Amino acid sequence: MLKIAKEENKFIVSLFQVNKLNTLFSELISEQLNNLVSVSGRTVIFNLEGIRFIDTKGFQTLQKAKEIAQAKGSVFQLCNIGDEVHELFELTDSKEKFDIIPPLEVREKIIMELDD
Repeated sequence: MLKIAKEENKFIVSLFQVNKLNTLFSELISEQLNNLVSVSGRTVIFNLEGIRFIDTKGFQTLQKAKEIAQAKGSVFQLCNIGDEVHELFELTDSKEKFDIIPPLEVREKIIMELDD
C-alpha cells in the first residue's frame, strides 16, 4: 500500500496502485504513516501524485499525521498535488492547514513497501 523512498534525510511516502485516499485506504495507511512521523527530527513528505480524490477520512488521516509530527518535533509535508485534489483542498479550506511544498520528482529508489 505504501511505498517509502529515502532521499538524504527525507522519507518520501507514496500510495502504490491507489488513486484515492478514502475511508477504505486511510485506515490501512494511518498507522504506518503515523509511525513514520513519530520519530523526532524526521522529515516525511507525502507524495500525492496520482491521487485524484480524498474524502473526509483521508483528510483526517493527513491531519493526524501532521499533529503527531508537530508533537514529536518532526516535519510532515505534502507534495505533487493534482488539480482534482488541489480543488478539494480549496473547497474544504484545508490548503492552509498543511505544509504543501513545490512539486517534487520522486526517484524510484524504494527502501520499503508496506502492505497490510
